[in-house]
Formats: sequence, C-alpha cells, structure tokens
Amino acid sequence: MFRRQFWLPMLLLLTISALIWGCAAPGVQPPAVGEVGVEAKPFAGQKVVVVTQTGRSIGGPVEDHAPEWEALTGGTVELQQFAFGELFEKIITAFETGAAAYDVLIFPANWAGDFMAPGYLEPIPQGMLDRLEPDDIIPLYRERITAWGDTVYALPYDGDAHMLYYRKDLVNPESPYAAEFQERYGYPLDEPKTWSEYYNIAEFFHGREVETGGEVAPIAGVAEAQRRNAQSYWVFISHAAGYGKVPGDPCFFFTCDDMTPLVNSPAWVQALNDYIRSRDLGPAEQLQWDVADTRVHFPAGAAVLNIDWGDVGPISYNPDASVIVGKTGFGVLPGGDRYWDYKRGEWVEEVNVAPFIAFGGWIIGVSANSQVKEAALDFAAFMARPELVKQLAVTPDTGINPSRYSQLEDIDLWLNAGFDREGAEDYLAAIRETIAHPNAVLDLRIRGSAEYMNVLDTEISRALANEITPQEALDNVAAAWQEITDRLGREEQLRQYRNAVGYTE
Repeated sequence: MFRRQFWLPMLLLLTISALIWGCAAPGVQPPAVGEVGVEAKPFAGQKVVVVTQTGRSIGGPVEDHAPEWEALTGGTVELQQFAFGELFEKIITAFETGAAAYDVLIFPANWAGDFMAPGYLEPIPQGMLDRLEPDDIIPLYRERITAWGDTVYALPYDGDAHMLYYRKDLVNPESPYAAEFQERYGYPLDEPKTWSEYYNIAEFFHGREVETGGEVAPIAGVAEAQRRNAQSYWVFISHAAGYGKVPGDPCFFFTCDDMTPLVNSPAWVQALNDYIRSRDLGPAEQLQWDVADTRVHFPAGAAVLNIDWGDVGPISYNPDASVIVGKTGFGVLPGGDRYWDYKRGEWVEEVNVAPFIAFGGWIIGVSANSQVKEAALDFAAFMARPELVKQLAVTPDTGINPSRYSQLEDIDLWLNAGFDREGAEDYLAAIRETIAHPNAVLDLRIRGSAEYMNVLDTEISRALANEITPQEALDNVAAAWQEITDRLGREEQLRQYRNAVGYTE
C-alpha cells in the first residue's frame, strides 16, 4: 500500500479513498468509496507530536514530508527537536513522569533497553510490519534493532555503521605522493587497512599543501568528531573495535560471564592514545567538532581521512557542498595491527579487522500513552515506507543510510543521485562488507546504555584535554560502569547483554 504514488494529482474521488485506505493505521475505518471532505480524513483534528534531534539530519525528512501526510489524513504534525546531548533526558523524563509529551519518537536504536523494556512504546501491529516489505530489510536492522524480546516496538528508518572515507585523488598507488610515501614508510600509498597505516597517511599529509578544488592549501591528516556531549564517543569506539574485539567472541564492552567492563583493558587504552593522536593530526578546532562539522569540512577538502556513518557518501557527491566530487574513496574501518585477548591477558600479533555497527540506526516508535495512537502509528509507517527511505538514503543531509537490500542493490538509484559508477560501487561495497563482516562489533544495546555512554563520553573528553591519562580516564569509566550495572541489577544486565550480542554458553 505504501508504494502508491500519493504525490500525483488526486483528481478522482476513488483515488482519494484508496490513498487514505492505504495510509490508515490498523483499526482505523476507511471511508466508503466516493466519500470526500472531513469523512475522508480519518485523523482530522488530531495532532501528532514528533520528537528527535536538532537539525536537518533525521528531522529534516519529517519537515519535508509531513505536509503530504497531513493532506491525506487531515491530521497535523508538530516536530520538536533537541540537541543530541539533551534528547535522551527529554524523552525518558516524559516517560517516567507519565507526561504524554510526544507521540512519535525517532531515536537511536541502542536506547531500546530504556524505552522498550519498561513498556513505554506501543507494539507495532503485525499487519503494519507486513506492509512495509520486511523481507527487503537487511536482517541486522530488521531483527536486532527494532524489537525487545519477541515484540517489535519500532520501525526501521535508518541503517548505521561506521566506515572509512579518504581522498582517493591523494591516496592511491599512482598518486604524485606515492613514491615519497613508499620511500618513507616502505609500502605503497593506498587505502589504509590498519590503524598504523591510517596514522602513517595522516602524518604524511598533515600540514602538506595539496591541490583541492583548484586551489593549493595546507590539509589536515584527519577529520574526526571529538566534541563532548554530541556523538563523538562512537568514533572513539570505532578505534577500539579492532584492538579489542576478539575474533569468534561477541563480548566486547563487557565480559559475558559476569559483566566485568573491558573498557579499561590495554586494547581500549591503545585506542584512546590513537584518538588523542587524531586530535593532533586534525584541524586545530577539531576538539569542538561533532559529526555535523566533519560532514562540512571533509567534503570541503579540509582533511585526507575521515570516520563517519554513511552520510558522507551522498554529501561528497553534492556539488553544492563538496569540492571533492568523485575524489572520495570508501572503505571498511581499519583493523588493529594486533588485538588484546582479554581471556588470555595478552596481545595477539595479527591484523584484526572489526567494523563497528555504531549506533545501529535511527528507529521510529510510538508512545504507549499517546492520546492519538492510531494517527501516530500511521505517521510512523508513512515515514518508514520503503519508497521514501530509499530516496532519503541517496539525498544529502537527511541522516538516512541504507538499511534495505533494495537501497544497496539498485546501482541506478545512486547513479541518478549524482554518483559516478566507480564511486557508487565502492561506497555500496564498503557498506555491504561492513554490515556482513563476521567480526563486526554490535553497539551496546541494554538498559542504561545512554548512561554508560555518557560516562565514557565525559572521561575520554578529559583525556583529550590532557586533564588525566588515557588509563586513568578508562579506569574511571570501568568503575562507574560497575556501579551502574549493580544499580540496575547485574544478573538482569548480564542477561540483556548476552541476548544483545548473541552469546551462548
């Protein structure tokens, strides 16, 4: 039903009725064929309040497409947005106080334990799920991020994982800099496969004058989000994954026997030392950058390397925002040159690629205490319908990345959006390899995840500011994580963590 082309002129009364039938949520009675006016508007007079983060990313599509839903249903949409650092508290406070403040929530998948487990979200009707072409949704996003236990509480909207971006006009074996690089480091200049290669490239180019957009100017080695109270700690965790994810062992944030934090192990300390090195190989203002800033400066040619979600792909091909159109390379995150085996208590000296499924994606839920529940469910399905998210994924600045097979398999979708074939194939291959990698790290998805991550965010910021050492920072995190786990109930937290990572004894 959601494939109907609602944007065509609705000239026939029969067409109007069919469209409204298609948009109606389960339980809403459609008008009889031929009825028009108020009777044909099932949600006339009802206001749906939507909450998400500030900015065009994620919230922008709501602003752009809500008028279409309003015209079809007679309902109205009010969008409320908060800075990411405030978003969790705004939502959880409304839930805990019983205030019916928000009807539709567009939120990070790893907050599921705090929103779904207590019953704050309305279960999604099976009929609605069936109409959203569930077989087209990649299992990682269909099965792991929208449900709690056996109950589905949200609709997939966005598919997220971190990936590598680099200036392929500078970083390639035929580059004007290739001979000098090989002489200095002893291997060809190409897409970095390990963190040592990543930092060699960053060090080699940092401060070097290069041609970008027809001008010669100094360039930074990296562009990485590092501002506190934003989304930067996910970038740090991407550094830690290759050092701390043991192949064949799904347990990464905690041990799966007693929830002992692994965050202060030598692997994570190495990653924080790397993250501090990124600070020194990036622009001077990088400590104040969040991902929205790196998405401006990397396409503007400010750095050679970048770590981010899939958003940079379409932005890099947007001539209004990018001076490196067609000059961006896409890859899986670099791996650790070695990894820490926490059970054996020693480093294993082999390359360890472990992509990080950072964030997991923005998902759409409906508040269980909404006073306009049917309208809210209908609007949620309207925003999650396949044909809309397919177009949002190729549109710059929407915040929506691929979560469906159809988005990854339709090369023409990307070519029509401005990609060249080589770039489209490279970008889509990097996403496919990342989400299908056997050693990928799943994000923390248990109750209290926002609280755990807030502690991590605070302490790594202190290390970046040279207030404390990386080991001290991560020891503080580990101690705080132990307290959170004990307060929330160690046995229950362990059960949730095992389920989240697929651990079996």
